[in-house]
Amino acid sequence: MSAPSWRDPRLLVGLLLVTGSVVAGSVVVGQARDTTTVWGLGRAVGAGQRLTAADLTVVEVRLDPTTAERYVPAEVPADAVLDGRAVALRGLGAGELLPRSSVGRAEELTARPVSVPVEGAVPPGVVVGSLVDVWVVPAAAGATAATDGAVPGPERLVAAAEVASVVTGGGALATRAGADAQVVVPQDALPAVLEAVASDDDLVLVPVPGSAPGGGQ
Repeated sequence: MSAPSWRDPRLLVGLLLVTGSVVAGSVVVGQARDTTTVWGLGRAVGAGQRLTAADLTVVEVRLDPTTAERYVPAEVPADAVLDGRAVALRGLGAGELLPRSSVGRAEELTARPVSVPVEGAVPPGVVVGSLVDVWVVPAAAGATAATDGAVPGPERLVAAAEVASVVTGGGALATRAGADAQVVVPQDALPAVLEAVASDDDLVLVPVPGSAPGGGQ
């Protein structure tokens, strides 16, 4: 049996397939090495909290040019990004890339953090960056009876408020067991929330399912 000639179509097809595989492999490897270096968060930071260089970490990721423009490049020094006055305009989770739109001045915030006392254990899912509904449950002894003699029921004061921080052990109220959760409240809801905090009524934080960083409860 004679050896195949270089003019044999089967040999030419085989060479083309091998060449194509080598070229495709080179393209894939080249794309895998084409990464962008941006700033990311080394820890969770709540809305309104001051951002410092210690909060940032360099992250190397693959991003298309359009997506990369949304994040702060690591080639810009951290001090230049934050300049001592920058705050997080929304909650940022640990490991999250730093979006340009989430860094600003305190005066740009449209809501205010309010310390809400939590009796007993903090509900699962109430963590920095998660969303909670804020409910007030009137104290039975001090509740004002309605015209029909019924005691007012629970009332939702704020829906999907962001948790900025959680301090266990009662925080500033060291004589009280439980925790203090700072919740970012829209300004139009501030009077009702502050009134509830100052009263004998109970405030309850109900986590919004799936809102905790990482999709946890």
